[in-house]
Amino acid sequence: MNTFEKIRKLLLRQQKKVEENLKAMEKEDPVMNGGPAESSEPGTDSWLADVHSRVVAIKISLQDILINTKKALEKMRSGKYGKCENCRRMIEPQRLEAMPTATLCISCSQKSPKAGSARKQ
Repeated sequence: MNTFEKIRKLLLRQQKKVEENLKAMEKEDPVMNGGPAESSEPGTDSWLADVHSRVVAIKISLQDILINTKKALEKMRSGKYGKCENCRRMIEPQRLEAMPTATLCISCSQKSPKAGSARKQ
């Protein structure tokens, strides 16, 4: 099995897992599920707000991962996967194995003005 086929299978598993996690987060959000019937105890409202804000932050992160995963899979289908979006050279196979949604080669990611965000890809 070649490197791209391994990565494609990894991306498909990742997509499925992220979609499952997003569904699970919907169930864990007390605000979206009605929360406690009444806030009879002091602090219940602040607890609800805290839990809701944490769930929302996790969902945003998961949605970003899902978007990047789908983009990588689409690039595979179109034959554009593995090419640096900056210099158009092939991204190092080791980088793609470690970070299948990478869009920049190592050299370009280090030169990028968005060095912090490029390293996260």
